Amino acid sequence: MKQKLPFIKPFFPSSSELAEDLERIHKNNYYTNNGPIYFEFKEAVEKYLGQGVHAVVLNNATTALLLAIKAICEPPYSKKYIALPSFTFPAGPLAVDWCGYEPIFFDVEKSSAQPSIDSFNNLHAKYDKQLAGILIVNNFGIGNAEITKWEELSRRYKLPLIIDSAPGFGSVYPDGTLLGAHGNCEIFSLHATKPFGIGEGGLVTTRDADLASRIESLKNFGFDQDKLTTTQGMNGKITEFDCAIGLRILRDFDSVLNKRRLVYRRYEENLKNADVAFLPHAASASIQFATIVINSYARNLVLNKLSDGGIEARTYYAPAVHKHPYFRNNLRTELLNTEEFSEQVISLPVHYDLSFDKVDEICSIIRSCL
Repeated sequence: MKQKLPFIKPFFPSSSELAEDLERIHKNNYYTNNGPIYFEFKEAVEKYLGQGVHAVVLNNATTALLLAIKAICEPPYSKKYIALPSFTFPAGPLAVDWCGYEPIFFDVEKSSAQPSIDSFNNLHAKYDKQLAGILIVNNFGIGNAEITKWEELSRRYKLPLIIDSAPGFGSVYPDGTLLGAHGNCEIFSLHATKPFGIGEGGLVTTRDADLASRIESLKNFGFDQDKLTTTQGMNGKITEFDCAIGLRILRDFDSVLNKRRLVYRRYEENLKNADVAFLPHAASASIQFATIVINSYARNLVLNKLSDGGIEARTYYAPAVHKHPYFRNNLRTELLNTEEFSEQVISLPVHYDLSFDKVDEICSIIRSCL
């Protein structure tokens, strides 16, 4: 049996580096509660992203989604729904639900798997008076080519726009700007499975300083400067140790991204004449994994052959959220493209140190199934 190639392989500091960081934390006698390393990390993220972005670092991206929704959207007793695509991970719809709204689902574009403006407009025509906001996704961390159109639509309908860019830290929009400065805010996951993974963590980025300040308060029990609770907050703070890991990873992140993108391009080169499709603009993403679209009849065969070869691959998002038991009765538009992608997507391993020989082997297995 061949050694198993894992789907995800985090880029992480060495144990000796982690020991140095822990010693520093001991000397500071500051382990959480926005200590000195928190502010170092926050400022490093803001410098990396540029564009006048303010960053709030939290314990995970689901907390980030929850607090962004709470800080931005009208209360649920005023407006009932938040619209979002069903072709996504359940964290977004669950955050909407936890905040007291009902997720209402629209479709994605057939050409890109990104949220469909036409589908949203159909939904808005029916439920406009009951919508509290829009939560779109940069699917697979790929910068949406229509992001400025979404912002124009948000302004026209007077609806806040939250962008779930979970695996997209370091990704680039087609206009050449880094993800992080669009909509009312963008949300990133710093989970170990993400390209910029520190273990556990989340990030809200926004050009609105007041919004960043409100979310900082919300993640710290709704405290004001006098440590008085002024709103319904929670404990969403991140530890100093996680921030220290983040600082280490950020220093080498561009080099790691370049390696991941080279691996991705090797997949593209190997499969350019095969009966598979790659998503547009993916090569400029941070590449959590290499996503291909394949005929549904061949998908299980490919997955089984890869597994037989000791190679772990995944399907996304299968099933789509509207087919999960908890969300089965939620309102939605037609979701034809969502359901097609759910049956056709395969995601392949991309590691910063994955050899071209291994990519060639994976692609050979795929071609043999088509």
